[in-house]
Amino acid sequence: MKLGIRMYGMGGQGIMTLAKLVGEAAVEDGKFVIMTEEYSPYITGGWSKAELVISDESIDYPLLEGLDYLVTLSQEGLDTALDQLGPRSHVITEKSLVSVPDTLKSRSVEIPGVEISKSLKNPKGANIVLMGVFSSVTKTFSMESGRRAITKRFPKYVDANIGCFERGYEEGVKYGR
Repeated sequence: MKLGIRMYGMGGQGIMTLAKLVGEAAVEDGKFVIMTEEYSPYITGGWSKAELVISDESIDYPLLEGLDYLVTLSQEGLDTALDQLGPRSHVITEKSLVSVPDTLKSRSVEIPGVEISKSLKNPKGANIVLMGVFSSVTKTFSMESGRRAITKRFPKYVDANIGCFERGYEEGVKYGR
């Protein structure tokens, strides 16, 4: 298995935290991971993008060779990637912020992460909800590895973030991929 993943969001949405957590959870499961980061030139409020290559084998090229999964919390993230999405690419989005075209509906998972995280009393946890969805849909890392990565990164807020992760995982199961 070798996956090319892009995660895209706007400043303050926690997209880099999401990407790092996904990478750390995959490493927990013995995978090889390379991550690159890119930011807009704006001081605040601009876009941010992380690209990960996750593989069962050693990675010899650090950049995406194909886009298997796009996880985006902004419309701009989807719009700028449309021409790079192949016939086997999948999209995971924040439903309230991204409108997926009909041509991609069969390959998209649209989750109300903001709504879910607010209902769990963790309004900053939408990115962690999407982490759970990503884990469930892609099977890139186990639920236990996701919990360990969250525990290491957020020792003071473990319960709130694990709750978002687990709820996201449950949402992803509904898509059955």
